[in-house]
Parts: sequence; C-alpha cells; structure tokens
Amino acid sequence: MITMDDKPRYQIVTFLQDAIAGALAGKVALANFHAADGSSLAHELRTGQPIPRNLTLDFSPLLEVSHLPRLGAIGPDRIWEALSDPLGELKGIFAGKDPTEIFARVMDFFKRKPELASLSSTLGSFLEGQFGIALSLVTTFKNLADPGFPRAVADAFLQYFFGKDGFATVDEIHVMPPMQFRGTTPQLGDLGSFLSQKTAERYLRDVIAVIVEAAGDVQYRLRDRYPQMLLQLNSTQQETAKRWFTGFASMAEAGLTTAVEETLLGIGTFQGNRLIAAAAGAYAGTAARKATQHVFLSEMKV
Repeated sequence: MITMDDKPRYQIVTFLQDAIAGALAGKVALANFHAADGSSLAHELRTGQPIPRNLTLDFSPLLEVSHLPRLGAIGPDRIWEALSDPLGELKGIFAGKDPTEIFARVMDFFKRKPELASLSSTLGSFLEGQFGIALSLVTTFKNLADPGFPRAVADAFLQYFFGKDGFATVDEIHVMPPMQFRGTTPQLGDLGSFLSQKTAERYLRDVIAVIVEAAGDVQYRLRDRYPQMLLQLNSTQQETAKRWFTGFASMAEAGLTTAVEETLLGIGTFQGNRLIAAAAGAYAGTAARKATQHVFLSEMKV
C-alpha cells in the first residue's frame, strides 16, 4: 500500500516509466548495432562466428530517454514538473495527500477505459494491493494504445501463474513463479533452491517484466517477426541467431536495470524502500529487452 512517504518516489518512477513507454510507442530506435570493418549483424551471423566479436550494442538512446542524470541531479518536485502529461492523467492520480484517494484514482483509470475491463478483472487484487504493478500498467496503457494489448497482458499474467512452463518469452525464456522450481531436476542443485525463493521483490520483478514483455511483443510484432527471421537461416545459423537475439537483449536489460536502480538507490528518498527501485528497474530493463529485439530483427531486414 502506498504511503505519503512513498509518493515522491513513485512520482519519479512515473516520470521514468512514462518517458520509456512513450519512446516505445514511437517505435524509435532505442538501441543501435555498430559493426566493424563495414560488416553487419546479418553478415556476422551468417559467417559462423560463435560470439559477436565484431559487433557492439549501443543502448545509450535508452539511457538518454530515461533522463537518469536528471533524476539524480534535481529533486522530485522539479522532475514532476517536467512530466509530459498534457491530459493530466498521471499527475491527477497523485493529487492530494490521501493514499486511499490515490489508489481510487488508479482504479478509475481502468474503469474509464472499457477496453481494459478484462485486464482489470484478471489483475484486480494486484492492482488494488501493489501500487508498483498498477503504476506499470497505467504508464504502459497511457502510451500504448493497440487494441491487442489488454488481452495479451492478461494472458501473459495468467500463463505466468498457471502455464505448465510459466510465461514463455519470444526467445523461449520461461518466467514462472518460484514454487514452480520445486520439481527441478537434482542437477540444478543450488540454482533450483535460489530460483524457488519466494520474496516480494521476486514477484514484483516477474509480474512487471511479464507485463512489459507482452506489451512489447504486440507493439513490435515480435512473435510474428522472430520466426520469419529464423526461416531465412539454415539450422546452424538459426542456433547462433537464437543465442545472439537473447544475448543482446539480455545485455541491454542488464545495463538499463542496473543503471536505473543504481541511480534511484543513490537518491536518499529511495533508500527506505528498495521495492520501488526494483519496480522501476524491472520496467526499464524489460523495455530495453524489447527495444533491442526490435532493432535486432530490423537489422536482419524483418
């Protein structure tokens, strides 16, 4: 439950997430590939290189979009003033000092949008009980308006909890609740024990990641384009492409997640609530994954 001590922190997170979601909505290049000696991603992939030594991923546009230097340099009030919110949908949520009213305005955001009715029904208790998750949905749906988003996000949420293998990303990474790892094979050993830890931060990161994954898949049509890329390659090249597709996306995710959380945890007001920084980091990191996957496929002319 949000408290008034948390309000400035969530305002900063709103500013950051709204900027990132707005950039995704524009489908602009938020990452770039640089190849040595006039080569290209497609050429390097087809030549049988095991690792992309001659390629560099530049995700600095994502760092610029997130305004991280500004977050650490000026206070919450100045950041809040700079929020791009012409209709006042985000600023209106935080109006006043009563946490109950803030939550009510979040729920009203979904009630006023008939297309989000099924989503709010599926995630109802999560929206009412975890402000970080609710805020991730608000900033996403404020910026991304494809009619397929609500169903895709609701289905991804349900797959995470009920799917046999959890929610499967476009590159076949399985995200599942920690208790699903109780049946892991003995060979996993300590890894299975680590992955099965049930913590608030683990659930928060997972659910936000699933939300942004599903939205990004629809926004960039990744589930259609990814198989199309693989069809252009032979079996050996496909295996390399799969590894590189996942590797570059994970590289961007790691960079944004750590940059965001390091910045926020360096701001004194965040040090009392790491969950809020974790929510922002999960959102930014997953958005970086999706933007990089989009650019990867674009480089492959898909």
